[in-house]
Amino acid sequence: MMLLGKFTQPLQSLKKFPCFCGNRHFWGWLNAVFNKVDHERIKAVGPDRAASEWLLRCGALVQYHGQEKWQKDYNNLPTGPLNKYKIKAIDATDSCIMNIGFDYLETLSICCYKTFRE
Repeated sequence: MMLLGKFTQPLQSLKKFPCFCGNRHFWGWLNAVFNKVDHERIKAVGPDRAASEWLLRCGALVQYHGQEKWQKDYNNLPTGPLNKYKIKAIDATDSCIMNIGFDYLETLSICCYKTFRE
């Protein structure tokens, strides 16, 4: 029982911090981290790949030219030549994308933006 007390005591002290008491500061900070633009990554892999990584990391869906299937898993991004997969459409429903990440979209030529699922 003494061992259990050693683990629960530090957890109880977390209640003293205001950021753990129901406000959303932590989630806002985390979303801002996910949305931070990495200009070096854009140069390294190209705008479509970098934008795809950002969008999928934030929970959006991406569709590529020549493919009907929506890409939703960051870990299953298509591989191959960097300029092979061009973004055709984005579905940002229920995602955490923020305007600070819009630089990823600056050089894309996307034919449509979806704001809702059909």
